[in-house]
Amino acid sequence: MEFDRRHRTRGVRASALHPGGIMTELGRHLQPGELEATVERINVQLAIDGRPPFKFKTIPQGAATAVWAAFVAAAEEVGGRYCEDCHVSQVTDGPISPLSPGVRPYAVDPEHAKALWAKSEEMVGERY
Repeated sequence: MEFDRRHRTRGVRASALHPGGIMTELGRHLQPGELEATVERINVQLAIDGRPPFKFKTIPQGAATAVWAAFVAAAEEVGGRYCEDCHVSQVTDGPISPLSPGVRPYAVDPEHAKALWAKSEEMVGERY
């Protein structure tokens, strides 16, 4: 594919996203029974909160947010933001559990991002 020089000044936008709980081969790295115990702990808390039990997403369901962010959502909407379940997440200071929606303020703070970028450049000995 040939580079289109007209788009050179547009820059790159990055987004972070959470695909949700998906049953993949990553589970092979867990100890036997560890995943089941984790799901059980989550379900106990969900029951206390009066919520339905946890269900794994299918692989297409888990991929949906990445596809949405890359091809459907406007770049201005998702650039520099955290996405989940095919939408930009709300920033929250409240309690966050493994299943609660939202993103912490520090995770989308521009000053934290600059500091992380600078530290990353320092660690790899490169400047970008």
